[in-house]
Amino acid sequence: MPFIYRDFIKSLHSISVPKIIGKTVLNFPIPMLSYAPAPCARRVLIVGAVHAREFITAPLALKLFKDYNKYGGSLSLHLVPMLNIDGVMLSRNGLNGVPICEKRKNFLREINKSSNFSLWKANINAVDINLNFNAGWGEGEGNLAYPAPSGFVGKCPESEPETRAVVRLMRHGNYDAVVAYHSKGEEVYYGFRSHEKHENKAKTFANYLGYTPKETPNSAGGLKDYFVQETNRLGLTVEVGSDLLPHPIEESELEPIYNAHKGSWDLLCNLLNEKHETINMKR
Repeated sequence: MPFIYRDFIKSLHSISVPKIIGKTVLNFPIPMLSYAPAPCARRVLIVGAVHAREFITAPLALKLFKDYNKYGGSLSLHLVPMLNIDGVMLSRNGLNGVPICEKRKNFLREINKSSNFSLWKANINAVDINLNFNAGWGEGEGNLAYPAPSGFVGKCPESEPETRAVVRLMRHGNYDAVVAYHSKGEEVYYGFRSHEKHENKAKTFANYLGYTPKETPNSAGGLKDYFVQETNRLGLTVEVGSDLLPHPIEESELEPIYNAHKGSWDLLCNLLNEKHETINMKR
């Protein structure tokens, strides 16, 4: 199914009026939804679709957000359902479905070595956003120093407007936790280098989902990495969907993934409030 930006924005307005946190390389506004039950509530930032082909994380996060908004959860949430809008558009629509000039089309086609962009992860500059944060930038396993469908760290940390937009949020949002949704593998990554004080919380969250908790010793430059480095608070990268599913995971697979995640934000609230003694197992 092709990605149409105006339909995406319309779907957000049916939930709440979004705030714009920045713009993409192609000048598309990046929307954020907010839910605030009380001024003293724990604050959490949720980010989806950091990687283009992992589009499934956007409807998943929106579905969870609608639930949370409907029954009145206790967390104060900021949700950026789709950070990499340009990349999603390229992955879903192909070159002819993205408003770019022929020169850029040729540049991207040459990098991709194919006209099929369904497996594309980067933004429209061929920078992997999840390697573009200033946390061990360029030091990760498999990092690339040149434009590519995935793995290119960018010319410098925060070179990309999408990266800068979410960094501004993390710098000024005073978040108690940040959760970035990716696909796939049913894993929860936590910590960054020596910052592992929230290991038990991460493992409890992973166990609830039926996912495998993992440290990230070779990770660098990621959204979660940056938040953990700067705050020493809980940062999670959640890889949704079975490894048996092919990339990209289509929306037809959303329901079982959503069912595994129902109630997980309530658990997160309890974890942040240190009330998880009786709910540390999958329901």
